[in-house]
Amino acid sequence: MPGATSEKFEAHHERVAPDQYFEPHVHAADQLALIPGGARVRVGDSRWHLHGDHFAWVPALVEHEMQMVGAEDMFSLYLEQSIRLPQQRWGRPLVLPADPVGIAIVQSLCARQFHHARLDASLALLLEILSSTEESYDALAVPADPRARQVAEAILHDPQEQRDLADWSAALGVSSKTLHRAFLADTGLSFTQWRTRARVYAAERLLVDGTSVQETAEIIGYGTTTGFIKAFRQVFGSTPAVYIRAKRRARTGMPARRSPA
Repeated sequence: MPGATSEKFEAHHERVAPDQYFEPHVHAADQLALIPGGARVRVGDSRWHLHGDHFAWVPALVEHEMQMVGAEDMFSLYLEQSIRLPQQRWGRPLVLPADPVGIAIVQSLCARQFHHARLDASLALLLEILSSTEESYDALAVPADPRARQVAEAILHDPQEQRDLADWSAALGVSSKTLHRAFLADTGLSFTQWRTRARVYAAERLLVDGTSVQETAEIIGYGTTTGFIKAFRQVFGSTPAVYIRAKRRARTGMPARRSPA
């Protein structure tokens, strides 16, 4: 569904199937994508597992492919290179945290046409926000090594997957040390750390959709709710209940309540 357009950019809102796949392709313009349900993305040599609080920045003419992961919507802005922000980093693929104001602007631009003055003001504000936004390093990188990537994709497909590195090394005919080195080199995380993040990111989507903490823990493979809450806190810095409350307040613009402590 086309949204706002001008000589410098186009905005599109696309309804997608939860597992829809977009084959490798390129765009003549820079792309800023927001996928609330999450997606696995390959952009150039980078592979990411994105959750709904990420913007993906894909520079013009860089090949990319996307696999939706439970998503139903994709919001994209296509920007002419002439209005690309001046910092050197915008010439390479980026993952950026999507704050509530930025999300609101992108979704609004994708929803309807604007008078030119309002369109220019909205775009200028979005570019100002992006310019001062630090690159996000919480996107889950997917290993480039084909054997480690096979392990990663199995876990992303089924977070309950319980096999450890020894099990995977036997199944793939490769040593545990080789798989460990591949995960560490390609993602910056050990296999155990990577699997924890994959599970917790899957949990975040379930919790946002209203699934209880106990049920979520079971779905993603934790034997106890306590173990899941501990893992969630390690990744997001708070318990699931506190995180979801803060996320809902941010989306509605309500200030967070101060703790009585």
